[in-house]
Amino acid sequence: MLGKVTAGVGQAGYYLSREGYRQQFLDRLGFIPFPGTLNVLLEEPFSASAPVILIHGFSKGRESFAGCRCYRIRINGLDAVAIRPEKSSHPPELMEVIAPVNLRRALNLKDGDIVEVSTS
Repeated sequence: MLGKVTAGVGQAGYYLSREGYRQQFLDRLGFIPFPGTLNVLLEEPFSASAPVILIHGFSKGRESFAGCRCYRIRINGLDAVAIRPEKSSHPPELMEVIAPVNLRRALNLKDGDIVEVSTS
């Protein structure tokens, strides 16, 4: 499926850097993600045929962090993971993508670029 790279709100880095998530990403996905997501607006809602990998929510002090569902994908041929937070205001067509590298740099992407997304 195709999608268009879009700007995010800049909050993913905070969440991805929380140790409660980082350790689970390492244990379940095999990598610690770059502290930011690539946002892709798909032509249709994301329908994962790949198995789901659950990242559990946790609490740290007075803060609570929700869990998320992860799906292994390829974006322009590069291995990555789509994440779907349990608490999100994103429409179903908006996918957040993580990888161990900065995807914008690795794939030379800017807002408005079209990318190809496939499940792996």
